[in-house]
Amino acid sequence: MAAEPAPLRSPVGEFVQLAPIARTSVVDAVFIQIQREILAGRLAAGGRLPPERELAAALGVNRLTLRAALGRLEAQGFLTTKHGSGTLVTVWQEHAGLDALAHCLAAVTPGPERSSEGRFEAPFVALVASLLEIRRVLVAESVALAAARHTADDLEGLRELALAQKGRVHDLAAFARGEVAFQRALIRAGGNIGFELMLNTFARVAVEQPNLVALLYDRIDISVGFYDAIFELLATRDADAVRASVRGVLEAIDEAWAVRHGIALHVSPPVPLRDDASLPLRGKKRRESPANREIQSKKSPKESRKS
Repeated sequence: MAAEPAPLRSPVGEFVQLAPIARTSVVDAVFIQIQREILAGRLAAGGRLPPERELAAALGVNRLTLRAALGRLEAQGFLTTKHGSGTLVTVWQEHAGLDALAHCLAAVTPGPERSSEGRFEAPFVALVASLLEIRRVLVAESVALAAARHTADDLEGLRELALAQKGRVHDLAAFARGEVAFQRALIRAGGNIGFELMLNTFARVAVEQPNLVALLYDRIDISVGFYDAIFELLATRDADAVRASVRGVLEAIDEAWAVRHGIALHVSPPVPLRDDASLPLRGKKRRESPANREIQSKKSPKESRKS
């Protein structure tokens, strides 16, 4: 009698058992191929897919496999089935949720060889630009909320995670997972559950798409340096200044990344900040609060001259 397979410890500390791998790779391949055609516009919104029998024959799969793939595409908002009309391609931007972003990226993320012409294809550029823009908004707002709401325990946990990251600069996969953990702790310090759910999309990308991770984290040294700046920002407890500073820095980082890889992200040039608006990154005094500005504006000219 064959011996039981040895248990393996998963990254979260639970025990898992080795088991035969389910044969889902063909379903995945069909799902990705059809999704890629939709994202590229070759299967246009409103268009009808060929009958099941014809489509299965064209793809070289059985109808059961095809139905499983089409079911996943319909569940994610890429297709819809109407009685008497067959299976139609939707305007996926109007029906899919944020969760679909990770799947979309998986469908179009190029390998190390990029496309046959040595360029990134338009669907990939559009999706990665959206991903980075969401990240800029999410990180800037998360750091701003954490600056206003963090506790001493939050800071201690964040410092431990940041310190661990400095030891992962030569392990790309571990560094990417560590960054998600740091961002999760940062979001929890700000107390926004919705942001943490959004982060889960990024977490899936970090785990499931090594090619994309390698592309995005091509300068880990820059990412490591950002952690110290985060703690400097948190210490100010000035959410408005923190938000502006982080957004400006991330825009510059993303634009530099795009230039290195020949990608046009259409990142708007950062709005020039007043010297005091970006001070948390420069170690200077924090800017005057909106409340103080309002008080000053209500002073009479005589009072203003005295002050």
